[in-house]
Amino acid sequence: MKTLSQAAARVLDALTAGLAIGGARKVDNGGGYMAVHVDRLSAATYSIAHYFQQNGDMVCDPDGVFLKTDVGWLPVTLQLSTGHYTVAIELDGNDKPTGWRPRQYKEISGFAAMWLRNVNQQQGGIDRIRQVTIG
Repeated sequence: MKTLSQAAARVLDALTAGLAIGGARKVDNGGGYMAVHVDRLSAATYSIAHYFQQNGDMVCDPDGVFLKTDVGWLPVTLQLSTGHYTVAIELDGNDKPTGWRPRQYKEISGFAAMWLRNVNQQQGGIDRIRQVTIG
């Protein structure tokens, strides 16, 4: 299983730096783009999401869960507001992969690379992302 590119990994590292388990932050460097919400779910998993409001409810679009390993970042799941939910890696309660779906992994890996590239541009680059304080 191939990890995400070094460019995508740098963005994820900047977004998740310093977050404790259960911690969260919102990255919003202006420019008219949607803020990026980052949550540390467990020792090695993180949720990265954009949210918009619809009929008074907050809706994620997209919401990706990523696994940080010793060799790099792996996309685990992807959820879109259209109801599309893709599981590429199944994890046990200790963040250890127990199943892998190659076709789904390829699909969400490609999306994650494009999305993280956009997040980096929209938020003013990695250096500006790193300046965000934990919320």
